[in-house]
Amino acid sequence: MKKNSFWKKNMLDERQEQVVLKFEHNALLIAYWGLLIAIFGQMFLYDNNWPYVAGEWIVFMVVSVYLLIASLKNGIWDRRLKPNFSTNLIVSIIAGVLSGVFITGLILTRYDDKPAGALAAGVISGGFIFVLCLVMLLTMSGIYKKRVQKLEEQEELE
Repeated sequence: MKKNSFWKKNMLDERQEQVVLKFEHNALLIAYWGLLIAIFGQMFLYDNNWPYVAGEWIVFMVVSVYLLIASLKNGIWDRRLKPNFSTNLIVSIIAGVLSGVFITGLILTRYDDKPAGALAAGVISGGFIFVLCLVMLLTMSGIYKKRVQKLEEQEELE
């Protein structure tokens, strides 16, 4: 008997494997979005103190980069969204508005006597995040389209 055969043996049938994949997917989504919510919550609780959220932020970014690379490598964009300009624009607007509101709220909690400054900082930050998000999404959708084309060409050769 091989040394590692215990860990490689799969005792599940195809239906059970699909069920396991489904709840593992849901667990990943809960953990991923839970980490993001926890990071934002701790930023409010601890007055924007990065050392309190550094561990969560590192884990969140490692998972994000892994999901991005794995998806692009396998030619997968999303279940529901298409990699086109209008979708990327809408997602970027949402990201910019949400981050602008978050940053405005974060600044207002510390400097409640300067709402105009907090609003200006939120608008500038939200605008910057909108542009950054749009550029990144357009870049990633271009990489995705090239990868899908390459994968399709490989399938035709086989």
